Amino acid sequence: MNTYAEICLKAVKHNIAEVRQLLAPHVKFMAVVKANAYGHGAVAIARSAVEAGVNYLAVANLKEALELREAGIVSPILILTESPTSVMDEIIQYDLSQTIYSFSEAKALSDEALKRKKIAKIHIKVDTGMGRVGVAPSEAMAFISKVSSLPAVQLEGFFTHFAMAEDPHDNFTVGQFEKFQQLSNRLPQIPLKHAANSAAVLFHPETHLDLVRVGLMLYGLYPQGNSRRIINLQPALSFKSRVTYLKKVPAGTPLSYGCTYVTPNDTMIATIPVGYADGFSRRLSNRGQVIIRGRRFPVVGRVTMDLTMVNVGDSKVEVGDEVVLIGSQNGQAISADEVAALEDTISYEVICAIGKRVPRIYK
Repeated sequence: MNTYAEICLKAVKHNIAEVRQLLAPHVKFMAVVKANAYGHGAVAIARSAVEAGVNYLAVANLKEALELREAGIVSPILILTESPTSVMDEIIQYDLSQTIYSFSEAKALSDEALKRKKIAKIHIKVDTGMGRVGVAPSEAMAFISKVSSLPAVQLEGFFTHFAMAEDPHDNFTVGQFEKFQQLSNRLPQIPLKHAANSAAVLFHPETHLDLVRVGLMLYGLYPQGNSRRIINLQPALSFKSRVTYLKKVPAGTPLSYGCTYVTPNDTMIATIPVGYADGFSRRLSNRGQVIIRGRRFPVVGRVTMDLTMVNVGDSKVEVGDEVVLIGSQNGQAISADEVAALEDTISYEVICAIGKRVPRIYK
């Protein structure tokens, strides 16, 4: 196994404990494990989170929820977006909580629950400013009243999602929360009001309410902002490979597709069996770095689908040496944030992009 992602489950549990210190005792913890737990492996992360005492899990769709249920995880699971009416039977069968913002989906869910003599658990989402999905605030009370009239529905939660919570001084988040609170105060019958994502947990403690939804910080990564002074997180993921080929090339040698790099002098080139199909982005071509034997070396030439080249100069490097793409080795470290800056993106995308063909190794 040459290329793999190493996941530290102790770090996940540590991060949960760190976040807990910011919460009042009554505030429940929802661990967001969608997108294969941000590339970390949904089942293993969900199990560790449950062992660490989280109250709820959150996923993006039914397929992700079923993966957890089929692995034997019985904790409450919220599907964060609406599901097609054609799968309401599975939502009831597997005892899942469903986000609702369309009456047709709510009615289909209620009808299926009634047929099975069960109760459908619903979280209603209101759009206070994100603009993606959710009931408009002006329509929310009428919508909730209509959904409440359905015969087999339990209104378990009411929530919204912030668009700019990474800014501690942002008035837009304040405005979103005010809209949400104006509605929440009129809904004492709904037990779980929730709005705070990872950034809001840090920067907007007034938004913690009954439950917080923690994604990025679960994995030891920080939202944008000066959050490192607030909480001590441990990155759970390291992305690693190995040197599989070395060759001495003379000055003036062009490398990889497009010949975008030409060696300025005689040098040793190491080939690494990782490429953009594994989640090592093509945007790192001639920009990225890796760590070998505790030293940084530059990526040279274009990153290809399966292979990447590194200029190791005259350093002592051997076939089989460990290569760190994200993580630390002998006092040197490359963070997901550093890679994200090179790719002109965010750490979320960097870790979620690590491909399925990359094995996850848990420790």
